[in-house]
Amino acid sequence: MSAPDLRRRPPRRWNESLGQIRWLPRLIDKTRAALAGDLGDYLFGQSPMDRRLLRVLRIGHREFARVVRDAPEDADVLAALQARTPEGVRAARQWSDELPRRHALFLFLLDLDDGYLGKRWSVVRQPLRFGASCFVKLVKLLWPSRAVEGL
Repeated sequence: MSAPDLRRRPPRRWNESLGQIRWLPRLIDKTRAALAGDLGDYLFGQSPMDRRLLRVLRIGHREFARVVRDAPEDADVLAALQARTPEGVRAARQWSDELPRRHALFLFLLDLDDGYLGKRWSVVRQPLRFGASCFVKLVKLLWPSRAVEGL
């Protein structure tokens, strides 16, 4: 699978799932983009939501990046995670089921920022997008990710 250029379009939406795990396809997109140097205004290695999912999966950012690098397709990523920690995959499914309820406001703002809510929100989206972009740049400056360094 080719790496998406996240400088031009957002990663997959948070509610897309792989193996009944929401957020995983989005994280795969961000990982592939980070490996290709096309992450844009997205975080990899610093995102709290990514970190939560990876903690539940019992894998770190760097090891996850290796798995994604070596897996040509999403199904291969899931198979590698299943082989590595089947209990982590089971726990990630439960985490995924709770995600919309526990983080509804964050997910709404994320959808708004990524443009998934349609044109009627464009007036609100522009200032949010600007603020989010500034925040991401600050995070990357203060806490640079080393998750894909040397891979």
